[in-house]
Amino acid sequence: MFVKHNGVLVATIGSLMSFDEVTAFLKSNEIDIPASELELEYSHSETLELRQKAYKDESDPLHMEWQYDQTELSKQAWLSKVEEIKARYPFPA
Repeated sequence: MFVKHNGVLVATIGSLMSFDEVTAFLKSNEIDIPASELELEYSHSETLELRQKAYKDESDPLHMEWQYDQTELSKQAWLSKVEEIKARYPFPA
């Protein structure tokens, strides 16, 4: 995982961390950058891992609900959540 600020690498972290954990890590290492200005960049395998966890926790329950309901509204909620997860964890270029 790479942490960047204005396109400049400020930290390399060898394990997956949540956004809050990253900001705490930076503060503990006396790197004072506003959280809103941080860019997190994940490897392909890290992105897969993060997506799988998010799908399991967030979209799978919506998929099960759609399987039960078979309504267009529940289907759209599920598909929207999948797109949200993909946008949150894009694959590296």
